Amino acid sequence: MRVRTLLAAAAVTASAVAVRSGRAAPIDAAARRRAAGLRSPRVDAVIRVATDAGSLYGVGVLAGGLATLGAGRRAAEVARVGAVAWTAAQAVKPLLPRDRPYEQGQAERLVAVPAGTSWPSGHAAVAAAVADVLARGRGPLTGAVLAAGAVGVAVSRVHVGVHHFSDTVAGLGVGVLASRLLAGLRRR
Repeated sequence: MRVRTLLAAAAVTASAVAVRSGRAAPIDAAARRRAAGLRSPRVDAVIRVATDAGSLYGVGVLAGGLATLGAGRRAAEVARVGAVAWTAAQAVKPLLPRDRPYEQGQAERLVAVPAGTSWPSGHAAVAAAVADVLARGRGPLTGAVLAAGAVGVAVSRVHVGVHHFSDTVAGLGVGVLASRLLAGLRRR
């Protein structure tokens, strides 16, 4: 568990350093080119919907579904960690103000105008936090599938033109850190 926390902190730190130093620019550009190469009406339509899995709306739908299935405790955990991850991502945005790719003319925006600046990705943070909570007490395969889902949300944010790749790396880290913080507080 501590390894994941350290890796998450390293992801946030490395992203911030890379963005500030300009070293993230070629990686971000390569990710944008890759995403642009996958564009098609069908793919874009699916990703427009899938990207909301990392939104507070997505958290609400998931928590509601869990509660409906009788997993009220899990539903509450998902709602709590989603809200904390979103808040944490919004709280650190002023540390590294950054324009979004579509604002810089580097990408086409395929979704509604998002709030705030680009770094870090709040959607990636929420997805990572929810995946981390849901993976606890589960086997490694379940954890890997949930982590892949969080990475999918992160990639979708690049595809829809609202984040740089380095923003999503930081967002994933923020999400895991938020989840670990809540777990630590709960143990106390």
